[in-house]
Amino acid sequence: MFCHLHRKIRIHLDSLDGRIRVCISPDVVDWVSFPGRAYRMTVDDELRLWLVEAADAAIEFSNRSEIAEGAEKFRSAIEIAASIPFESQMLPALRNLHRVSDTPRACEFAAIAPSLRWVQSHRWDDEGNDRALCVLSDAFELPGLEVGIMYVDQNCSYPVHNHPPQELYLTISGSARWRYGGAEKLIEVKPETTLYNHPSDIHTVEAGDTPLVAMYVLWGEGLRP
Repeated sequence: MFCHLHRKIRIHLDSLDGRIRVCISPDVVDWVSFPGRAYRMTVDDELRLWLVEAADAAIEFSNRSEIAEGAEKFRSAIEIAASIPFESQMLPALRNLHRVSDTPRACEFAAIAPSLRWVQSHRWDDEGNDRALCVLSDAFELPGLEVGIMYVDQNCSYPVHNHPPQELYLTISGSARWRYGGAEKLIEVKPETTLYNHPSDIHTVEAGDTPLVAMYVLWGEGLRP
């Protein structure tokens, strides 16, 4: 996958069918496609490029110095990180993956997702029925970081929890109600937004009528080995 955003034109080279798709505006998710030369990239390459763009977006959308710090750490690490072999695995929570389409970034995620390894959250033993994680720290060597993609199916929630490391989120798809950053109430958050949790902040999220997808990055003291 190769993507380039220039003004309101987004170009996507599909590594599977060798076709080039053009999205005229970030607000429009219908792709115009035409045949291109066959070009094939590995899943690792596709995922790495998507993550580099996501890190750049987190830096661009950051509204706190801590978010910029964490996103820049991840951006620097993912560019050179050695990949770790993994086998793809889907879970029932992704049954509505076709509804992940808020933005071009979300559409690109939906195309990659079936090739990733999804596991159930250790915080909730539901066999991945309502929520799932793609633990990117198990796909790339990212010392000093814990990174992943959280997927919560529509009208489901992620358990209330906290942890010692600080954390940033970049929302990818789905308007959802978040509790974060030391707040006690849920707040509506749209895609393409960054959120920050101080160490040990209690947080949770409730997905709306479409699935929630968000990238998370944890860093600092208290990371799991």
